[in-house]
Amino acid sequence: MSNDELTDNIVAFVRQCGHATDPASAARSRGWLDEHDRPTHEGRALIETLMQQTRYGAYRLVG
Repeated sequence: MSNDELTDNIVAFVRQCGHATDPASAARSRGWLDEHDRPTHEGRALIETLMQQTRYGAYRLVG
């Protein structure tokens, strides 16, 4: 998955968590995106974990 795809998925997850006003800022504050809005190691781990969730999980990435 490219950095752009990872960033899009991180921002989408943050939006789903209720941070629709500025999801990139919320992701940065959690350490999932760096100051240039690129995914960090933690952001990559987040998406990898979410992708492993079953369809009965709290969140499932489509794609």
